[in-house]
Amino acid sequence: MEPNQKKNVILLMVGFITAVIVIVYVFSLRIQLQEVSTNQKNYEKKIATLTSIQNSDSLVVNQAFLKYFFTYETTAERYQNIKPFMTDQGYKATYPSGLKVRNGDQSVKSSLVGLKPFEYQSSKTEAEFFNEFKLSTEFNNVSNMETVIVKTSLIYVKDQGWKIDDVEFVGQLTGRK
Repeated sequence: MEPNQKKNVILLMVGFITAVIVIVYVFSLRIQLQEVSTNQKNYEKKIATLTSIQNSDSLVVNQAFLKYFFTYETTAERYQNIKPFMTDQGYKATYPSGLKVRNGDQSVKSSLVGLKPFEYQSSKTEAEFFNEFKLSTEFNNVSNMETVIVKTSLIYVKDQGWKIDDVEFVGQLTGRK
């Protein structure tokens, strides 16, 4: 073989080896891209699951608070039952006068029916609900039924979960069935 032929054969072999290396590298990058894409989809699913868990947890706390706050036979029972769902600020918002809870001789019974919560979540650690429900109250054997709207604000407290941080009575709807 002549020196020019040897040079051409060597250049051809180097070109062939380089082409093989480039092809293997491109296939390697494709495999990595597929793995990253698969991981991204898995993480998106996990994030969606975590978000829905947090949302449902805030809803459960909201409903439990309303149940215990509006379904009671004595005022002392009412405030004892809601305390685990509240921050200190939230607890004060339910009894704004700051007076101590009394156990009087008066008979009060209250119950909540047909709760419709409407949620607005401003962040992962804050949620607000507008709650509409019928409230049946019996005071000294006199009954009354009203449609009530209550706004509850919840915050997520680390190591404790969702807590009611504020309660606001928006109003009552009368003459509604």
